Amino acid sequence: MKNKQEQLTKREKQMLLEIRQSRRYPVARFELHSSRSEELVSTALNYVRIVEEGDSIELVKERGEALRSLEEKGYIRVDYQGNVWVCGDHTLYYRSDLYALLCHTAMEAQSLPDCVFDIPAIRKGYVYLTAKGKKTQCF
Repeated sequence: MKNKQEQLTKREKQMLLEIRQSRRYPVARFELHSSRSEELVSTALNYVRIVEEGDSIELVKERGEALRSLEEKGYIRVDYQGNVWVCGDHTLYYRSDLYALLCHTAMEAQSLPDCVFDIPAIRKGYVYLTAKGKKTQCF
């Protein structure tokens, strides 16, 4: 019998199936950088998975929570460090309503004298199944 921590939610099972069926599974981290110091970076939203340009923040946060949980449980690995990106995998993220909101927020912040984080950015990433994730039969 699996312990309670290892039980997967319906959303987690759904996402594991999507990852398994995908050739690549792009995700992103929405960040705000500082024009004053390139070392200063703030994460605005992590584990971002966008499927349609108009995805709501609530839906994106729900997916993000499932991805975070799957990573903590050892089913997936999220890699933001890779240097090779397939052209077009993250285009949807740049066209999304959520990224437009991040850009708008950063633009408004630029007019504030004490603002530190004023440059919107997307950290591109991919999700990979771990050995545990590959072995899991969710359905």
